[in-house]
Amino acid sequence: MQNGFEEKKIKGFKPHPIAFLAYIISHESHHRGQILISLKQSGHLVSKKIQYGLWEWGSR
Repeated sequence: MQNGFEEKKIKGFKPHPIAFLAYIISHESHHRGQILISLKQSGHLVSKKIQYGLWEWGSR
């Protein structure tokens, strides 16, 4: 036990679960950035509403 929390492991991922969560969030943001850059480079400007809407998981 460390700081009152049980030490948990994620199969195939060496650091602790909080590092895994940070990795998932940064990976997701990387792909969203790729989408927006691709659209911008191809001449399709995306409104601020749509840009912020990309972060609203599960809400439609």
